[in-house]
Amino acid sequence: MLNVVTNELMRRLDRHMMDDVGIPGIVLMENAARRCAEAAVNCGKSGPVAVLIGPGNNGGDGFAVLRILKTLGREAFGVLVSDPEKLTGDALTNYIAAKNLDLTMTDDLTSIGKASVIVDALFGTGLCHELSGRFIEAIKLANAADAYRIAVDIPSGINGDTGEVMGDCFDADETVTMLALKRGLLLTNRLESVGRITVAPIGLVRDEYAGLLQNEQLIDEEFVREMLPKRRRVSNKGSYGKALITAGSPNMSGAAVMAASAALRGGAGLTKAFVPESIIPAFACLPEVMVLGDKENSLSDAVEWADAVGCGCGMGNDPHIREKVEAVLKCGKPAVLDADALNLMGRERDLLKQLCANHILTPHPAEMARLTGKQTSEVLSDPVDTASSFAREHGCIVLLKNAVSVITSPDGRLHYNATGSPALSKGGSGDTLTGIITALIAQGLGAFDAASCGAYLLGVSAQKAVELLNERFVCASDLTQALSMLLDTDLKNGERDD
Repeated sequence: MLNVVTNELMRRLDRHMMDDVGIPGIVLMENAARRCAEAAVNCGKSGPVAVLIGPGNNGGDGFAVLRILKTLGREAFGVLVSDPEKLTGDALTNYIAAKNLDLTMTDDLTSIGKASVIVDALFGTGLCHELSGRFIEAIKLANAADAYRIAVDIPSGINGDTGEVMGDCFDADETVTMLALKRGLLLTNRLESVGRITVAPIGLVRDEYAGLLQNEQLIDEEFVREMLPKRRRVSNKGSYGKALITAGSPNMSGAAVMAASAALRGGAGLTKAFVPESIIPAFACLPEVMVLGDKENSLSDAVEWADAVGCGCGMGNDPHIREKVEAVLKCGKPAVLDADALNLMGRERDLLKQLCANHILTPHPAEMARLTGKQTSEVLSDPVDTASSFAREHGCIVLLKNAVSVITSPDGRLHYNATGSPALSKGGSGDTLTGIITALIAQGLGAFDAASCGAYLLGVSAQKAVELLNERFVCASDLTQALSMLLDTDLKNGERDD
C-alpha cells in the first residue's frame, strides 16, 4: 500500500534523510525535479513546457526541472511568479545555475498560454495562507490553458494536511508527490484537481522511520488480495462463517434485504436475517437467506449462532430498536453498526460505553456529527482527527464514509479508501457495505482489515457497475451483482493456494 504523511511527518523525514542518512538537501531536490521533468517529457504532449516558479524550495524544484528539461532536449521556459532574488539555500543554488546557463525565464504570466505542458512549482505542502495576486492569476491562466498540467508534490493552493483549497488551486492532470502521499491529496474536496498520482521515491529512510510511514496508508488491490479469505476446493458452507443481519422496520424492508444480499455476495457461508415479522415477505427474492421474525424468535439465540453481526440498516421505525442494538453490543461478537444504530447511539449516549474493539461503526459525516456532538461542517473539515479521536476514546473501529473514506483503529492505524464513484451517492450503498464487512468478519478477518477491505470492495464494485450502467442509473442492488462478478473474476485471479 502507498504510505500517507502529514506535513509535520514529511518535514521530519526530510530532516532525517539529510541529517541522519546523509543525503544532501540539494540531492533530494534534484531527485524530485528529475521525476517531474520525466513526467513532462513522457506525458504524450509535444511542444513547449512552462514551469511556474514560486518562492522557497518549490521554486528551487522549478529551476531544477527547467534545467533537467534542457538536458533532456525539451523546449521549456520558466515563468517567474515571485522574485527569485529572495531565494536562499538550495533553491538559490538552482536559480543561479539556471541563470548561468541562460535558461529561458520570463515574468510575463500571459506566456503560460503558449505552453502545451505546464509544471506547477509554485507552492508545496507548507502553504498555510490564502493565495492572492500574481499566484491566483498564474493559476487561473494555467487552468484555462489547453495543456497537460503536472503538479510538483501537491497542486498549489491545496493544504497538505486538510485538503482545504486556499482561495483557488492548480488543476493537475498528474501530481508527482515525493516519498509518500500527502494527506491533503486524499482529503480535498477538489479531487479532480489532483489528477493521477505518482509517488517519487526521492530518498531512503531507516527502519524506524519506515515503521512510522506504515501507520497511515492507502488501501490498494494487492492488500485486498492478500486479506481476502481464500476459497478452497475442499470446503463447505460451514467453512466460511455465519453472518447475521438484524435490520429493517415496518415499511423499510429494502435496507435489510440489501444488507443480507451483500453478506451472501461477500462470501458468508450461512446468512440469517433477524427482522420484524411484517417485512419477511420481502425476502422471497433471497431464498438463500434464513429469515427469522422478531416475534417468534430470540435475537439472543440468533446472535449466539453468528460469527459476526450487521446491525442498524433501516431500523428507524422499529419500536424495539434499543433492545436489539443493546443485545448486539453486549453479546461480545464482532459487529458492524450502521445507520439507525448509529443515530440511536447519538441520541442515547450511554450505549457508547458498550463499544469495544470488535465493533465497527460506519457513519457518513452527518451520522458522525450526531455521534460526536459536532456540526457536519466540523467533521468534514477534519475527518481524520474526528474519526481517530472517537476510535481512541471508545475503543472501536470507525469507518467514516466519504468520497475518500477514513478507516481508523484505537491503536492509531489509519487506512484510506479512494475507490468508488458518484454512483455510490444513492440510498442503499451503506446497507451493502454493512453486509460486505459482516461477511468478511464471519470468514475470519479482523475488524480493522474487514472494514478496510469492505470499503475497497464496495468502491471497486461501483466502478465495475458503472462500466455497464451510467452512474445515474446505478442502484445499490446493482452493486451486489457487481461484487459477485468482482470476487469471481478480477480479485480471484490473484488467489494463491497456500
